[in-house]
Amino acid sequence: MSRSGGLDPRPVRAALLIHQEGALAVIALIGLHFTSGGIAGGLIVRGSWTSSVAAGVGCGAVCVAVLWSLRKIPPLRRLEAWQRGIVRGWTTTDAVCVAVLSGIAEEALLRALLQPLIGLVPAAVLFAILHVVPDRRLWLWPVFALGSGLALGLLFDEFGYPAAAAAHVVINGVALLRLRDEGGR
Repeated sequence: MSRSGGLDPRPVRAALLIHQEGALAVIALIGLHFTSGGIAGGLIVRGSWTSSVAAGVGCGAVCVAVLWSLRKIPPLRRLEAWQRGIVRGWTTTDAVCVAVLSGIAEEALLRALLQPLIGLVPAAVLFAILHVVPDRRLWLWPVFALGSGLALGLLFDEFGYPAAAAAHVVINGVALLRLRDEGGR
């Protein structure tokens, strides 16, 4: 049996994901341009920048802690093994760039643009759908994405875009750096 529990994904080049997330960011910015509040209105902070970013980092840390505490559950172990295969060969710079750009772009699209238009739950469901992979053994990823999407959406409603983006960057950054490090062992 392989390290990934029989699931052997091909590594994905970080540059491909960076381009994908860049395209999502452009789509979000174009969409926000055509909303009544414009780009600045969609990416607004509620309260101070400090409290918004601090709330986001705190929420991201809680999500990371929950995942870490559940890491021994077999479906999560299979998911992590599969994800390690995807980031195989990534540098620290690759992981950080993907984490930062994905957090910024996905929150701009899903929270800043779509959530005000379609609502919290539909935006969270869409976020979960975007995390579905074509193997039923990896069912936990979209489930975690749904929970995270709801938390990020509530964070967005309370503290604005910077909080949701900061939380997303923390979650992805810690996960990608850890998966990349463990993939080399």
